[in-house]
Amino acid sequence: MVREIQYGVFGRTGVAFSQARGELRGRGGRFLDYGPAVYSLMLILLVLAISLLAPLLTPHGRDAIDLDRILARSSAEHALGTDELGRDVFTRLIYAGRFSMLVALCSVAIGVGIGITMGTVAGYFGGAADAAVTVIMDLFLSVPVFLVILVAASAGGGRLWLIPLVIGGTSWVETARIVRALVYSLKEEGFVEAARAVGARDMSLIVRHLLPQALPAVIVSATVGFAQAMLIESAVSFLGFGVQPPVPTWGNMLQSAHVFIRQAPLAAFAPGFMIFITCLSFNFVGDGLRRMLDIEK
Repeated sequence: MVREIQYGVFGRTGVAFSQARGELRGRGGRFLDYGPAVYSLMLILLVLAISLLAPLLTPHGRDAIDLDRILARSSAEHALGTDELGRDVFTRLIYAGRFSMLVALCSVAIGVGIGITMGTVAGYFGGAADAAVTVIMDLFLSVPVFLVILVAASAGGGRLWLIPLVIGGTSWVETARIVRALVYSLKEEGFVEAARAVGARDMSLIVRHLLPQALPAVIVSATVGFAQAMLIESAVSFLGFGVQPPVPTWGNMLQSAHVFIRQAPLAAFAPGFMIFITCLSFNFVGDGLRRMLDIEK
């Protein structure tokens, strides 16, 4: 009798595990079938690995100045030439990947955190809370956010920690709208009512039952938001209000080099190309995740 019970329990567990594994393989297959997403993910991982290993891969110091080689063209010693201070462009390009991706990552984390909080409050509690959050979202959608970012970044002096705080604090609305809609539609479902009937508190319902349902859509939104955050940082830095030299980002490298684009075209082309290819890759990965998770655009 005990063996039969054990067989039944473990048998059902094995079947459930097999079904979950099959579903995971099916979803992963949809991602792998979308070639641009796969190659883009490989490229992002490659850029990230090279950026993290910058001290081991770069032949020169990040801020090493050589006044005898100002705006030098490509050579065996300087693969992408040098900038207006004689610094190796290839070295700074690799280090800049660290800071550009770090700023984008922190911006997305802040924006997603605020968006999940605001969207959950609005969708779950409704009423006055929903109305207040909706007004705030409408306000952020009506204000020229880029102008707010420029003013805040300028007032803060382009400090590295301030840029992601400003970008994330102004880019949470899309996530909040997604979470609000999903939580609002799910809070009256049977599984939520059942959890509430056995004494589950509001926080437990939100964390254990509602947010996991919204997580796939949030992940896709965050992936696309990563590219948007990188573009915003690059634009702000290009205008001179972002992360300030000598800390390199692709945006401020482009800002410094565009003046000398005739003398040293690679110094301007290289960071511009990295911004373009990295943002494009994140957008393709977002499309792949959307296909894998069956999320409507």
